[in-house]
Amino acid sequence: MVKSSSLEPLLPHNQTSHSRSSKTSIAVLISLFGLLTLLSPSPLSILTSAFSHPSSSSELDSVALRGSCGQAKPILPPSDQHNISSVWEYKDEIVKWHQGAIKIPTEVFDEMGEPGEDKRWDIFADFHKYLEKAYPLVHKHLQRTVVDTTALVYEWVGTDESLKPLFLTAHQDVVPVLPDTVYQWEQPPFGAVYDGTYIWGRGSNDDKSGLTAVMASIELLLSTSDFKPRRTIILGFGSDEEAGGQRGAPAIRDWLLEKYGADSFSLIVDEGSGMQTVWGQTFGLPAVAEKGKLNLNLTVSTLGGHSSVPPPHTNIGLTARLITALEDNPNPIELEKKSPIWGFLQCAAGYAADIPESLKESTVKSIKGDKKAFKELPETFVKAGLGESRTGPGQGNGVQSLLSTTQAVDIINGGVKVNALPEVVTTIVNYRIDVSSSVQALQDRIFSILQSKAEELSLSISGFGHSWSPPSGTFVRGSISLTPAFEEGLDPAPISPTDLGSAAWRLLAGTSRGVYASRPEVSKDGKIVDLSDEEGLVMAPFMSTGNTDTRRYWDFTNNIYRWRYFPDEDGQGAHTINERISADALVEFVRFYQALILVVDASNEV
Repeated sequence: MVKSSSLEPLLPHNQTSHSRSSKTSIAVLISLFGLLTLLSPSPLSILTSAFSHPSSSSELDSVALRGSCGQAKPILPPSDQHNISSVWEYKDEIVKWHQGAIKIPTEVFDEMGEPGEDKRWDIFADFHKYLEKAYPLVHKHLQRTVVDTTALVYEWVGTDESLKPLFLTAHQDVVPVLPDTVYQWEQPPFGAVYDGTYIWGRGSNDDKSGLTAVMASIELLLSTSDFKPRRTIILGFGSDEEAGGQRGAPAIRDWLLEKYGADSFSLIVDEGSGMQTVWGQTFGLPAVAEKGKLNLNLTVSTLGGHSSVPPPHTNIGLTARLITALEDNPNPIELEKKSPIWGFLQCAAGYAADIPESLKESTVKSIKGDKKAFKELPETFVKAGLGESRTGPGQGNGVQSLLSTTQAVDIINGGVKVNALPEVVTTIVNYRIDVSSSVQALQDRIFSILQSKAEELSLSISGFGHSWSPPSGTFVRGSISLTPAFEEGLDPAPISPTDLGSAAWRLLAGTSRGVYASRPEVSKDGKIVDLSDEEGLVMAPFMSTGNTDTRRYWDFTNNIYRWRYFPDEDGQGAHTINERISADALVEFVRFYQALILVVDASNEV
């Protein structure tokens, strides 16, 4: 089976011809035909076969396209060093470790006071004690540092200081469980019930699964092998990722920068997207970029009074019109060639047998330089979709969200009494900024849209370096203020490499493919099985529509991969009711982290 390489030409290209005369070429052809006549009863059939297409143009396109989506060779650590499949012998322990983590409700909220003053932080001390009890070898052999009271750093010091550390991250905190939704849970949200298939509870998926996988992988390495790392391994567990990572990850970053400096890590792996079967092909989809973020505080101020003599539009009515103006002008869907989604589409066109023909055709044309096809590709992708819906029933179009700056009006506050006209109404709008845009471009666009509506409603408006007021002498109904909510905006993340020239990508992708090709379903002894392209895991770039703690770690390396090695369908209910994770998927997650630690440690390339 021929394996594609990223160095192969994507499409057929002209070859330099040998310098020969036409007469010589004709003579050679006549001689060859004569020889064929002697050797075959039907030389024309041979010529027909030789010069006809061996398969459809679509199949040929697929073969050529695979050159633009080169796949790293599957790799595993040598079994004589450590058999990573031995983790399956400890499935019961892994499940119990995870259950214990889920039972501790490390909930965080958007607005919290200082640790020591706000009692809601106290639960993290209980969680730290639990980790010490559950993972005694980790706490014996790794150096633990508590930063900013609640965040954790572990260092497994290597023997070779010339090798850049490997940084594995996760977060301890979970999204709060709304009391009004508890009755909708099939299992208690902090009961950590294991039903034989799934482990249930808040944080079981997001993101205590990542924390358990990392800690369990190292605990089992220490208990079942004599492995001692050459390369320092650092673990960083934030404590408020679900509240925007305002404290934990920044504290970890600052502590590590002071000790190790910038550009000091070989590779960072954090929570992110996982494995998805799309159009008949299983893809591993690490998020190699993240959207930017802006939370808009839209505040409208007007004069009040008794509700018995209202104006045509109260402050809430005015705010409603401003919100409608924003929602009537969604950000356009776009695709740039630097976008990871463009990389994914190329991989899908090359490997996914069931990709919609219209989408494959547009992708192939775009690769060949058809500018019109590339411009129309986003709309084609939205219409084609990503197979089965991967969004919740209350959400919008997932593909459209990947291709645009999204806008969600999430919070509104206004009015204090039923017979008093509201004087101040505040709205919070959440934006996730596409890689084709920036905070400044988004802010300018928001102001432009709202200024037009402000002129219509006789409201002054200011914010983001702009201002406008009605002409002097004109009645001013009130004012609009635009500011960032909670924190300043964040531009889209730098895009991490995904070509085979990148050692970091080869190690991550190769290890992922090796673990997939040695999973129990296909391998009896835990060794890599030679799978066809259709059976194997195809690694492709993807993008996260949300943000992770990695946004605080950009200074350490360009090699940042937001990647959870398990099928997305095996982890469900993140941020909503009935959150759960497959126990078998969690065990494989542990196996992956053992493999990655050992493979990266053995390499001198990063």
